[in-house]
Amino acid sequence: MFFLSLSDSANMILTLFYGAWLFPLGYLVFKSGFLPRALGVLLLLDGLSLMICFIQLCLFPAYQKLTYPLYPIMFIAEFGLAMWLIIKGVKEQKETSSS
Repeated sequence: MFFLSLSDSANMILTLFYGAWLFPLGYLVFKSGFLPRALGVLLLLDGLSLMICFIQLCLFPAYQKLTYPLYPIMFIAEFGLAMWLIIKGVKEQKETSSS
């Protein structure tokens, strides 16, 4: 039972590090010309949303409803980045004949 309760604390701490990682990623996406700037802004908002989730988990662990409005922002940012990289990020290589 100790390790099960420890898992909840570990997930809360992982939320902090995952949210902190999104700030440099969002900044780099915003500054690059390869990805759309709106995606960088969404990733920065996603990082901020995860920081709010972390604070909410620390201060009010029983009130998960406080962070429900942030979930669409998180989904759009992360799913949008994945879909952009899968669909637009792949460039077709032209085949050269080696005769």
